[in-house]
Amino acid sequence: MMLLAYGSALSQAYYPDAVRFSNTTPLGSARIQALGGASVALGADPSAIVTNPAGLGLYNRSEITITPAFNTTLSVADLNGTSTNELYSKFSLDQVSGILSQSRDGTGGWLGGAWGISVQKINDFNGRYKYEGTNRTNSMVDYFIESAWGEPTGQFPALEDAYDLTTMAYYNYLIGPWNVVDASYPDDEYFSDLTISGASFLRPGLQQHETIDTRGSQYQISFGYGGNFADVLYFGFNVGLTTLQYKSTKTYREDSFDYSQTDDPDHHPLNDFNLTETLAINGTGANLTVGIIVRPVPVFRIGASITTPTSYAINDSYETTMGAHWNNFLYEDIIDGDKLLNDTYTESAIAQSYYSLKTPMKYALGTALFFGKLGFVTLDAEFLNYSNIWLKSEDADLNSVLGENNTYISDNYDNEVNLKAGVELRLSPLRLRAGYAINGTPVDYLNNLNFSNQTFSAGAGVLFDKFYADFAAVYKYQKSQYSPYLLSDYSEPIVDVAQNTLRAILTVGFRF
Repeated sequence: MMLLAYGSALSQAYYPDAVRFSNTTPLGSARIQALGGASVALGADPSAIVTNPAGLGLYNRSEITITPAFNTTLSVADLNGTSTNELYSKFSLDQVSGILSQSRDGTGGWLGGAWGISVQKINDFNGRYKYEGTNRTNSMVDYFIESAWGEPTGQFPALEDAYDLTTMAYYNYLIGPWNVVDASYPDDEYFSDLTISGASFLRPGLQQHETIDTRGSQYQISFGYGGNFADVLYFGFNVGLTTLQYKSTKTYREDSFDYSQTDDPDHHPLNDFNLTETLAINGTGANLTVGIIVRPVPVFRIGASITTPTSYAINDSYETTMGAHWNNFLYEDIIDGDKLLNDTYTESAIAQSYYSLKTPMKYALGTALFFGKLGFVTLDAEFLNYSNIWLKSEDADLNSVLGENNTYISDNYDNEVNLKAGVELRLSPLRLRAGYAINGTPVDYLNNLNFSNQTFSAGAGVLFDKFYADFAAVYKYQKSQYSPYLLSDYSEPIVDVAQNTLRAILTVGFRF
């Protein structure tokens, strides 16, 4: 769940995370990652258990593999011309697998197959970026005023029951109703003491800072089988059990308020205010994948697979804290009495949500062209319709909110295509590989959400009778925009974020 100090016109936004968890990319073995992730038509690789289990039918030996990885990301965030760099690194485990081959000798008819089991990462959420810069136009306080406007103070629950940022701002005296200053004003219009005679404290500016830290991943445990008919037709299936863990921590601060060009340059009520939002999401799900590979001639293969929607049972928790460092400021209140403000601090209640998520159906097509024993080229295409994402809850109130999110998803998301290509050169026992992928999924321009990215990859491997090792280096580039809050006149700050990720992957396999 994302409460809408950071969102759209919806009361509560669940759709960004629903899209995030639907936009999976199986990482797999170093060999497949070096090939740009293209694997639908290749087979005989542990990654096939997830992407196209028909590939298990091409195994003629059993094996076990493990694939560790090291990831490092350089994020560059720019706010109004000020760039901030952040470097983040982490080790991870991309895959563990075991294949049991039951192939038969022969040239026709039923030639056996292979069973496979794998634990494979299908999404990685680990990362961090930060930004800071001068905003001469507005403040998050403007968002609080807009959010509260039109409803009397009865809209704010008791502090022990509160969890939204606007309520936190009210209890920290960042905003208040006009009638506490002048009884002739209505109680559903709001102001801030950070404004003097209509001249905002933002002229000539203030400093905004934020760090966005995310943790977690999605994994799929797959049980699959692939069969072989006459070395021409391969077919397979897998049952996938998925898990997701996601945690986002946002720490935001505004400071360096400058009143030098206002009517009262000595006015300095506030040193800074800050807030922290923490969202933790956990879930489990299941899906089914079926696929085929056809090899009409020895040098050419075509593959296809269908993955059913993954049905997740999800629980999330959201909480926030907010504090303000006032400069011994007298807050005038003709209703409840004046207050001398120094440090204020509030903690929200913990908001818990339980709901289900259905991700889109995934269709994949792949081809591979072999050049004898010299190598091959391969190309994959994946098709998803993100408008089919569906959220549901047994709680009537929450289900109404999720219905708004479903409408937003169907109105703003559509079909997307991911393309992957790779090439392998065989110089026995050495293999050299390169790949490219473009994931065009998905973009929501209204809310500055962009999950699209490009990857460039290369790798090498050695293959012996009972052992092989593959290495891959994958570079991913992703651009996005982020706004800490939205305003009705669209004047909110926009942060341009460029993330450059380099992954080093090693797969070690033992054949028997």
